[in-house]
Amino acid sequence: MTDKERIEEFLSAFKDLEKELVSIAHLNDDFVSFSRALNYIYYNQLNPVVSNRDNYDFLKTASDLRNILSHENNVCAPSEEFLSKFLHVSQAIISPLNCYQLASKDITSVHDCDEVMKVIRIMDEKKLTHIPIIDEKGLVKGIFSRSTFFDFAMIHESVSIDDSYQVSDFSSVTGLDSHSNESFFFVSRYTNVLKAFSMIRKNKAHDKGVGLLLVTEHGKANEKLLGIITATDLAKVSSEFK
Repeated sequence: MTDKERIEEFLSAFKDLEKELVSIAHLNDDFVSFSRALNYIYYNQLNPVVSNRDNYDFLKTASDLRNILSHENNVCAPSEEFLSKFLHVSQAIISPLNCYQLASKDITSVHDCDEVMKVIRIMDEKKLTHIPIIDEKGLVKGIFSRSTFFDFAMIHESVSIDDSYQVSDFSSVTGLDSHSNESFFFVSRYTNVLKAFSMIRKNKAHDKGVGLLLVTEHGKANEKLLGIITATDLAKVSSEFK
C-alpha cells in the first residue's frame, strides 16, 4: 500500500469514527469537533474503548495527524502499523463485538434427574468448571460447578456420593444465588462485550467472583439460554484494549 493509499484510507476511516463519536457524545451544539467529542466521552466514561487511557491518547494522536493531513497531505503519512491499530480501535467503537458473538453456543447442560456421577465424568472429559442446570422449558435454574461438593459439605458436614445421587439432591447449593464464592449474571445477546467485562470486576475485595455470564435474548432469567461466557473469554477480548 502506498503512502497515498494509506492516507486516503485513514482519512475515510477517521470521518466514520468522527461521526460515531459525535453521536455517542450527543452534545446539543451545531458543530462538535472530533476532539471535543472524544474528550467528553473519555471524561464521562461513555464508551469502554475510549475510556481506556491508552486508546484515548492514541486517538488524540490520530486527531493531530488528521489535522496535519487536512492542510498538508504531502508532509507525512500513517505507517502500516498505525493505520492497522486505528482501524482496529475504530471498529471496536463503531461495531463492537456483542455478547452473543463471543458466547459459546455449544452448551453442555444437565437436568435435575441426571446422575451426579455422570455429570462429574462430563465435566472431567470436557474440562468444564461449570454446567448450567436446565429445566424442561430450557431455562437456567442453577449451576453445577466444581465447588458444589465443597458447598454441600459445608452444609451437611460430610459427602458420600454414589450412583443414586442426582443433580436435584444438590439443589440447596446449585441455585444461582446459592454458591458461596461465585455469582452468575444474565446478559442480553446485544450487550457490548467490553461493557459486560465491567460486570465481572470486583468492586470490593470480599465480593464474589463471577463464574459465568448467561446470555439470553434480553438478559432475562425467564428466557431460553442462548450461550455462556466465562471470565476468561471476556478477559481475552478486554486485553486487546489495555
